[in-house]
Amino acid sequence: MNDRAWLEFDKKLRAYVGRRMNSNAVDDVVADILLRLVRSQEKMEGARNPMAWVYRVASHVIADHYRKAASEKRLLAAVNQDIPDAGVTDPTEDTSAALARCLVPMIRNLPAVYGQALMLVDIGGVSQSDAAQQLGLSVSGAKSRVQRGRQKLKAMLLRCCRLETNSRGALISHQSRNASACCD
Repeated sequence: MNDRAWLEFDKKLRAYVGRRMNSNAVDDVVADILLRLVRSQEKMEGARNPMAWVYRVASHVIADHYRKAASEKRLLAAVNQDIPDAGVTDPTEDTSAALARCLVPMIRNLPAVYGQALMLVDIGGVSQSDAAQQLGLSVSGAKSRVQRGRQKLKAMLLRCCRLETNSRGALISHQSRNASACCD
C-alpha cells in the first residue's frame, strides 16, 4: 500500500470509528483495529471483499471497546461500593450472599498483583485474556495470577470463617472465627 492509499484508508477508518464513538477514544480503537488486522492478515487476503472484512473487524473492535468500558464501570462500582461489616448480617439474608459481601474487602487486602487480577476477572467479569491485556501480561501469566489470587483469597477466607458445606460442596452456613480478620 503506497503512502497516498494508506492516508486515504486511515482517513476513512477514523471517520467510520468517529461516527460510532466518543472522539477521545478514536485513536485507541483505530490502533486496536490495525493490530487485529495485522494479526489476521491471512484471513483478510482470503476474503472475497477485503474492505467489507476490514469494516466488520472494525465493528467487532468497537463492540469490544464498549463491552470493556461497561465491565470497567461495573468493577469501579463494586470497588467504590460501601460494603457493611461482616459481623452485621441480616438474619433473612442468604448465607452465600452474606459471605460474598466480604470478598471485595478481602481481595483489597491481597497483594496488589493478585487483587487487581481478581477484581478484573471475578468481580468485574472481564475475561482472563482481556485482563491479561489490561495488566500487560501474557494470558498464561494472567491465569496464574488469578489462580494464585484465588488460592490466597481461599486461605484468607478459611482463616477468618468456619464454613459448612453440603455433600455437593454448596455453602450451608458460615461463622466468623475472628471478626477482625474478616472484611477489614
